[in-house]
Amino acid sequence: MPRNREDHPYPGENGRNQYGNDDRRKKPGMNVKRVFAISLSVVMGIVLISGGVVYKLGHDLYSNINYVADEDVQVVETLPEEAEQETLSTEERTGVVVSSEELDSIHSKMKSLSDRETLADDDIYNVLLIGVDRRDKSWNGNSDAMILVSINKAENKVSMVSLMRDTYVDIPGVGYRKLNAAYAYGAGPLLCETVTDTYKIEVDRYAAVDFFDLIDIIDLIGGVSLEISAAEAKVANGYILDMCNLMDIDGMEHQIPEEGGFIRCDGVQAVAFARNRYVGNSDFERTERQRYVLSQLMAEVKQMSVAQMTEKMQGLLKFVTMNIPETEIWSMIPELPEMLEYDFEMSRVPYDNMYETIWVNNQDMLVPDWDVTLEKLQEQIYG
Repeated sequence: MPRNREDHPYPGENGRNQYGNDDRRKKPGMNVKRVFAISLSVVMGIVLISGGVVYKLGHDLYSNINYVADEDVQVVETLPEEAEQETLSTEERTGVVVSSEELDSIHSKMKSLSDRETLADDDIYNVLLIGVDRRDKSWNGNSDAMILVSINKAENKVSMVSLMRDTYVDIPGVGYRKLNAAYAYGAGPLLCETVTDTYKIEVDRYAAVDFFDLIDIIDLIGGVSLEISAAEAKVANGYILDMCNLMDIDGMEHQIPEEGGFIRCDGVQAVAFARNRYVGNSDFERTERQRYVLSQLMAEVKQMSVAQMTEKMQGLLKFVTMNIPETEIWSMIPELPEMLEYDFEMSRVPYDNMYETIWVNNQDMLVPDWDVTLEKLQEQIYG
């Protein structure tokens, strides 16, 4: 049974997207089990490779990861200039302008959530997978991709929930901001605390990569094949020029054909595609593209031999930052084959028809209907 926290030391719902259309019409290679596997093997790292890999090899692989203890992460009070959140003009906004009284009412509602129970359970393992957007490593970066992976061993189920970056939340010690700002102020620990306090789901562990590291990971794997529309190609090519300029390489050599198609993408091209939020319904469809890239990346990994996977892992794990102890990883290894046979659910929060968009500080913010959202999310994860 779920117990109180104090006792404990992008498809839409039902397979439909935000337009009400059936999301089960996957792009080529889309498979929820593969999404989960790549989340664990590439982002969480370690030995999804094979039960036959010896401890010494697994230990050596783990030593390549950037393990950071929570107590070694500091919360910053002032962010660098490049950390500023994107602002919108009055003409660009889609959110409803709210009065100060209406905003106070929203804040009061959010504060009242502190009375709700935060669920935790020995049979539930929650880990937050994070994709970080930053131009350099001088600061933490904004977490523009956040997927809460919940493994329910009692019900043989895995839930993967995309948390929308523009969700309006109260970040502990910081104040009201977009959810993705929590990582900028205090990296993984503060983001996990914010998610726990906001969504009333106990989250202790995280694994993070930034987009430049993801470029290197995809290139090490050997690239991915993606179906890209002409509109998506046009936007992605703009991102490619920007990223290549920062990397001091020729962006024209990485341009995607303007007509799109089924393209064999290198790391720069795949990450540019995943970052696109200007085609379709903004960040809602961007989270779908992110899941698509992960699924296609896993399709590449699944074709490798154990020896090939081991060689790739030794090169790419250095790009992963996490707070998952090695002992905890090893305790999960014997259970992984069984876990891959679990039922899988994918969704995102805010859920369809359970939020409104407001305009605050020249930014569009998503405000879920918290009562029904938390009830639905806790039911999805804890049953």
